[in-house]
Amino acid sequence: MDIFGFSKLIRPFFSNVFISVNLDSKVCSLKIMRIKGGETLENLTKEYKMVNHEMPIEAVKAIKSYQKKYPFTYLSTMAKSYNQGIFKKNDKEDFSKYGINPKESNILSFGNWKIYIKNSAIEENLEKFSKLKGLDYLFSPFIVIYHKIKDQIERKTSLYILQERGSISLLIADLEGIYFGGYFIVEGEADDMSEATQSGHINEVFGDGFAFPNNNNDDDFDDAIDELEDLGDSDLFIDKLNESLLNDNDEDERTKEKVDDIVKVSVIFNIVQNSLREFYSNELYENKFIEKIVILDTYGMSRGGVNYLEENLMIETSKIPVSIVDELCALSKIEFERGKL
Repeated sequence: MDIFGFSKLIRPFFSNVFISVNLDSKVCSLKIMRIKGGETLENLTKEYKMVNHEMPIEAVKAIKSYQKKYPFTYLSTMAKSYNQGIFKKNDKEDFSKYGINPKESNILSFGNWKIYIKNSAIEENLEKFSKLKGLDYLFSPFIVIYHKIKDQIERKTSLYILQERGSISLLIADLEGIYFGGYFIVEGEADDMSEATQSGHINEVFGDGFAFPNNNNDDDFDDAIDELEDLGDSDLFIDKLNESLLNDNDEDERTKEKVDDIVKVSVIFNIVQNSLREFYSNELYENKFIEKIVILDTYGMSRGGVNYLEENLMIETSKIPVSIVDELCALSKIEFERGKL
C-alpha cells in the first residue's frame, strides 16, 4: 500500500515499461516498450510458438526479467472469452433482457454504450498469466477495435471485423454511435474444416465446384529425377535435385496456406451472416443498414478472401492491417496517464 504516494514521487526517476501480450491460437505475440522522461528507449516485438494454449516459458522469462529490472512495469492483454459483449446504454437499465447478471459481471460505460464481461471470464483470462505477477490491464476486444478505427469512422454504418487466427470480434458503428458487438472463437471449427480438406473431403466442405490443387505429383517427380540423372553423378546433379525438392516443398506450403485461407474465410462468412441476421431481426438493436465492412487484419487475409466476403455478403469490403499488441500498448499508456491524475 502506497500510503504517502512514495511511488509517484520516485516514478520520474525510473523507466516505465509497457508489455502487451496477445495469445492467439498457436502464437504468443509480445510487445515491449520502455519509456523514461518522455523518451522511448526500447521498442521491440517478439513472437513465440505456443503449445496447448499455454504461454511459452521463453515469453514468461522475458517478461519476468523486465519486471525484476524495472519496478514500474505494466502488463496488458486482450480478453478472450464468449462471456463478454456490448449493449446500448439506456436511461432505464434492464440488464436481464441482454442476459446479463450485473452481480456476476463487470460493466463499464463508454460513450453511448456499455461493455460487459463476466467475472468468471476475467478469472479465466487472469489464470493464463498465473506464472507472472498478474495483469495490470485487461482490455475488451471492442475497445481495441474502437481505438483502431475511432479516427476513421464514417457516416456509413459499418461492420468492423477484428480477425485473428483463433477468434473474431465484431463491432457495428458509425459517427452516431455503437450498435452491436460480438466475440466468437473460431479455432476449433476452422481446424475441423482444415482437417477435412487435408483428408480429401474438401468437396464435402465447400461443394463440388471447388477445385483443390493436386498434390499427387509422384510421377512428375520421378520424371524430373530421370532428367536430373542425365546430368551425371556430379555436384550439378545434387544442386538441381535440392532445388527441385525445395520448389516442391514451397508449392506444398503455398497450397496449405491457400486452403487455410479458404477455411478461415468460410468460417468468417458464416459468423458474419448469422450475426447480421441477428442484428437486423432482434428488436434490441437499432434498425441500421450495414453499408460497409472493414476487416482489421492481424495476420494477412488474401485479396481473394476479401473478394469472397464482398461478393457473397454483397457489401463493400476492405481490409486494414492491425497489430493487437501495438493497440494494447497504446491503450495501456492512455490508462497509465489517466491513473496519474
